[in-house]
Amino acid sequence: MITITVKLFSTLRKCVPDYDPERGIALDLPSGATVESVLGQLGIPDSKQPFVTCQGRVLKLTDQAPIGGTLHIFQPVAGG
Repeated sequence: MITITVKLFSTLRKCVPDYDPERGIALDLPSGATVESVLGQLGIPDSKQPFVTCQGRVLKLTDQAPIGGTLHIFQPVAGG
């Protein structure tokens, strides 16, 4: 098992009931868990097309969740 922290931004915060933006969410995951599995566990739908970073690095859905790291999950922004 590994433990990570997840911080949600923008409207993605609504996907997790009682989300506390100060603390984020601590998750215990099986070793080798991917970013995609984290999103699934949190109930963030694929339609949101989240943008995930850890320590300033953009992660792909197939990347493994970083042991002890913090994932920052953003919803893409578009504008003009």
